[in-house]
Amino acid sequence: MSDQQANKEALPPPGSMICCQTQNQVIQLKFEWTFQHFAFLNSFEKWGDYYDSSEFHHENTTRSRWILRLFGQGNHVKVNLNRPYFNNTNTPLETPVRVTIALLSTKREKIFSQHHSLPRYTQLPFCVYQIEKKVLVESECFVNGKLTIDCEIESFIAQVPVILSGKPSTEAAYIPEKSFSNSDQLVAQLEELYDNMKFSDITVNVRGRRFQAHKNILATRSTVFAAMFEHPTKENLTHQVEIKDVDPAVFGEILRYIYTGRLSESTMRKMSAGILAAADKYLLEQLKMECETQLIHRMSAENCLELLLITDEHHPAFHLKKYAVEFFRRFSGEVMATDEWEKTEKSHPELCLTILKLLVKSLV
Repeated sequence: MSDQQANKEALPPPGSMICCQTQNQVIQLKFEWTFQHFAFLNSFEKWGDYYDSSEFHHENTTRSRWILRLFGQGNHVKVNLNRPYFNNTNTPLETPVRVTIALLSTKREKIFSQHHSLPRYTQLPFCVYQIEKKVLVESECFVNGKLTIDCEIESFIAQVPVILSGKPSTEAAYIPEKSFSNSDQLVAQLEELYDNMKFSDITVNVRGRRFQAHKNILATRSTVFAAMFEHPTKENLTHQVEIKDVDPAVFGEILRYIYTGRLSESTMRKMSAGILAAADKYLLEQLKMECETQLIHRMSAENCLELLLITDEHHPAFHLKKYAVEFFRRFSGEVMATDEWEKTEKSHPELCLTILKLLVKSLV
């Protein structure tokens, strides 16, 4: 086909009009990142690691997804803005973006605010915030070693012109460049299916507690279950799965995540290490990443103790235990005030003694 023919075919049909004015839909997004790793730092001098926030986007669109990366460089702490799916490569902005980053004081007042207007084609990642380490240490931004970063982003989503059939109109018509989505309804329906397990065709026995489920959903979400049900295995033929190495309460939450893609904040706060192990077992990579983020960046007294009680070196969360030791060293009072600590003192006093030895060793 010649260029002339291609251009002819690309034109709108006779009697039609294409709206060619440029309009943008403004998306305003607010995100708070509570960063707990500063609780583990005695000094910024040798700090060379980087830490990524969870992915965030506007509730009405997933087209404009973002991630923040906090890192130390020389005498400064910096924050980069990037796309989550291009976090290790350069990519240009499709539309202009305005970014405002501030730190929240102990009174939740925004301080050290910085603004950036990024034009179209700005290369990401882009540094949207930097502050001297000395200023950060001396600021009133720390609450129990936690730092909260407030991020506001205004992005512009281009709208697509529409070809109008018939006579030309004096009014321009536009539709957003946005695919139809009923994700909220889908999640609600899957949550209902999880609750009632209608038409379930598999029973999972976890240490005596039985869970009903659907083979096709388990197989779709986990390659481990897919391999189990793809062949004439014992589990596939008997419609029974036996699990002995996962706590029943943890598996219940794993099952909820498989169906709905969601877990509550309280669940993640209390059961992160156990959920991480089960997510590793069933190759739920996104859930593993979220658990590690919870354990490192948003550690609490509950999941700190959960990590400290891990004795198996092959546990997928064992390498995170050092963070729990540092958290316990700084906030031992909070950890020892939990109900879980009291229960552990009564049921496993030797483990509590081991934890206290780790604390003493970390102080040497």
